[in-house]
Parts: sequence; structure tokens; C-alpha cells
Amino acid sequence: MLDKPFSRRIALVTPVYNDWVSLEQLLDAIDTVPGLDDVRFHVIVVDDASDKAPQGLALHPREWRRIEQIEVVNLVCNLGHQRAIAVGLVAATRAEGIDGAIVMDSDGEDRPEDLPRLLAAAQENPWRIICARRAKRSESMRFKACYAMYKLMFRVMTGAKIGFGNFCFIPRQALDRLVHNPMLWNYLAASIARSRIPLLTIDTIRGKRYAGQSSMNFISLVLHGLSAISVYADVALVRVLVGMCQLAGITIAGMGTVAMVRLFSNLAIPGWASSVMGSLGIVLLQSLILAAISAFMLLSARGAKPIIPAIDATQYIQSYTPRKERRRARPADSIPESIAI
Repeated sequence: MLDKPFSRRIALVTPVYNDWVSLEQLLDAIDTVPGLDDVRFHVIVVDDASDKAPQGLALHPREWRRIEQIEVVNLVCNLGHQRAIAVGLVAATRAEGIDGAIVMDSDGEDRPEDLPRLLAAAQENPWRIICARRAKRSESMRFKACYAMYKLMFRVMTGAKIGFGNFCFIPRQALDRLVHNPMLWNYLAASIARSRIPLLTIDTIRGKRYAGQSSMNFISLVLHGLSAISVYADVALVRVLVGMCQLAGITIAGMGTVAMVRLFSNLAIPGWASSVMGSLGIVLLQSLILAAISAFMLLSARGAKPIIPAIDATQYIQSYTPRKERRRARPADSIPESIAI
């Protein structure tokens, strides 16, 4: 519950792919959740090239108390969840009079009930990005095991940790910085973690989907993990380069040890030295090749022109569909008439 008005207008960015029924339920839930009486939302729905026509929301427009405007951004092709979010955040920077942006999924797994706590934390920390961390997960054991493997792989490859997802509040001043960050194009959470913008995490519980089934599977989880690592691609390549050089050094030391044993002791078994030296030679060659590949990939990546969402995201927008909704007048409503649309 907000003790005093925090923001009059906030952009809410949510990507959608065929999940229009869940989107409608999400908006209804946001409009009725307690603790948001002083907040008005400019909703930016990013249609990630859905192959199903919008339902409910488009066919039967309704009036909300807290939702001032709904803007549907239609993408020309399917970009995937993370890049659709990047396009939505770019659209949020062009919305007039907003004090920040909230990113949340449209399926209900990011709970509207957590919005008051998210905004209360933002009110107390106006210069920080507030990220929701799921303290309790409700997925299957198989998914949890795969997710734990992803986190371990991410830690090994990058040396960093990410304990939060896409559900977050981004203040206006941080939003401008973020959309000019090339890393945003691949993965929101990792780009926030690496952007050096101050952040704060709060614990939340994963909600249940409003409708349909999750499209997340093993392949999607692998791509999800690789997208996160791609934000730290330079760090990962340097770690691979250093690791391969260390392996080459260990291999050379092993080859020297084999030579010493063969020449200066009677412990050698006939024929073993050549076999071990041959195996170590293969390991040495492979480690040097991988080190060289990592170095050239790192140099190539640093010389390539990055995709900057604030500049390049508009190329993927097919059309805007602004939908203005007039709020329902209520006797108890104390919001000034001047902010109504």
C-alpha cells in the first residue's frame, strides 16, 4: 500500500504471443488490486507477431479506473520474449508524462498483487531499478533441475549471478540509459545486472497462469540460458581463453613429467610414454586452437556494430494501435479530472 502518491503515470510493458485471454485477465486484475489508487497505467502490449487475432481486449473495449491508455505495438516478425520486451521499453520512452516503466508477463505468473510492494520499494529507492526475485517456485522438479544447471553454467561462464527475472520497475532516468544499452536486445535481467545502474530485489511468489500452457521447454530453457550468457559474451570468451591457456600450461607440465620419468627413471613401462605423450599432445593442440578461436571471436565482437534498441528497434515495428480507454467515473474517485483521458 502506497502511503502517498508515488507516480501519477507508469508505463506497463507486457509482451504477448497468442495469449490474449490471459492479457485481458491481467488488466482486470491490475484494475482491482488494492493499493494502487494513486497510480495510472499506460499499457504497452507488444504483439510478438501472433498468429491468432486479438480476443476480448480488442473486440470488447471496456473502461478501467487505473488504465488510461492501451497501446498495442505490432511486430513485423516474431522476435522472441526478450527482444519484444526491448521494443516495448523503447516505446515506453516515447510515452508522455510517465515516471517509470514496469515489465511483467501477461500470463499471470508475475502477480499483480506484487505491484504495490514493487512501487513502494521504488518510492523508497527512487534511483534504483526494483527487480522481483521469486523466493518460491512452483515448477516441476525437472524444470527446477534444469534451471539449477542453467544458473550453474551461467556462474561458471560469467562469474556473475542473476537472482531475478523480467518482472521489474525501471525509473524514468534509468529507462533512457537502458534502451541505449546494446545488451538489452538479448536479455533484460542480465543487461540490468551488468548496466551498473543501482538495483534492489524484493521477494515474490510465482503466480499461476490465467489460461493455456507455458511454452517453456528444454529447448527454450537452453536458448534462455544462452541469451543470458550472450550479455556477458566478452567475459565468457576471456574466461575460456584463460582456461584454455591454463589447460595448455598443465598439459605442457604433464608432457615434461612424462619425459623426465621416461629418461631418468626405471618406472616406465615399454610403450607407455609415447601413448601418453601423444594423448597430451592432442589435448595441447585442442586447447591452443580453442584459445585462438576465443581470442579472434572476442576481437571480432568488439569490432562489430552493436544493435542499439533505441535506434534499431523501430525497424521491427509493423504498426502501432493506440487504444484510449476513458475511466469510469465513481463518486469515491478523488483523482483530478485533468489527468483523465
